[in-house]
Amino acid sequence: MRTYAWLPAEQAAPADQRVQDRYLDRGLRTAVDTELRAKGYSPADPGQQPDFLLNYRLSTTPGSSMVTDPDIRFGGTSWMAWPDASAVYSQSYDVGTLYIAIIDPRSKRMVWIGAAQARLVPTMSLDRKAKRVDAAGHAILAKFPPERAR
Repeated sequence: MRTYAWLPAEQAAPADQRVQDRYLDRGLRTAVDTELRAKGYSPADPGQQPDFLLNYRLSTTPGSSMVTDPDIRFGGTSWMAWPDASAVYSQSYDVGTLYIAIIDPRSKRMVWIGAAQARLVPTMSLDRKAKRVDAAGHAILAKFPPERAR
């Protein structure tokens, strides 16, 4: 297995996994390409049957956590909280999960899948989201190929 290609969109339907944001899609594909080239893989030439196909899915689920902030003190002009009291509040965010699948081009069956998660805060810039997606792709492909397949 030395050559790869992205699963064509028409073959991915109805489970087309491209993200709606073209910037994230392009960035992820570039990051995956860079990782695979560093491992000695190369894109298949046009018209050439690749050794494996790639597909990905980026899903999000809501998450939250309780956070304390010792810098926020209760009180005012009429009262103060007990010593060492701090504010506790809920922080909402999305948990993003990136899946990268390796597919056999002949049988169209998935032969390997990797996943990584990262916290995606709603106020996070697009650039920061892209960096988190890139880092997740790097973490996933660090485990590819599996030990026994090397």
